[in-house]
Amino acid sequence: MQTGFPRADAQDDFERALREARLARLGGWLSGRTSGDRLPVLVPIDRIVGSVEPMMCFDRHFRPTSQLPRERFVRIDSEVRSGRGMDPVELYHCGGHYYVEDGHHRIAVARALGEGRVWATVTEVRPSRRETPAAD
Repeated sequence: MQTGFPRADAQDDFERALREARLARLGGWLSGRTSGDRLPVLVPIDRIVGSVEPMMCFDRHFRPTSQLPRERFVRIDSEVRSGRGMDPVELYHCGGHYYVEDGHHRIAVARALGEGRVWATVTEVRPSRRETPAAD
């Protein structure tokens, strides 16, 4: 709703956007998904070494191993070649390496096109430390 006072309306817009962000953050926390607040970063493709889930359609270098990924691969590849680009992939980062949560086909296309980096939202994973026995 506009009041006719631009500054007051702008402040109302800000307050509404702030409430929406807080509700979205709460909703993400309740659902266990909090990646919406992160910005994509460029990740070197050669540091992506595996997948969170077993890969059925790609080898460890994200090359197709069957005809199953053909249609999706071709669609993504043609979109990139048409200038549309591709959405960021979702990765886990642990011990200097990256593991794919979502985006296997996009990484396969980027590798096939000779790209050195891919846009990704990254979740940092820190291995838990083993507790050492207390000295007597």
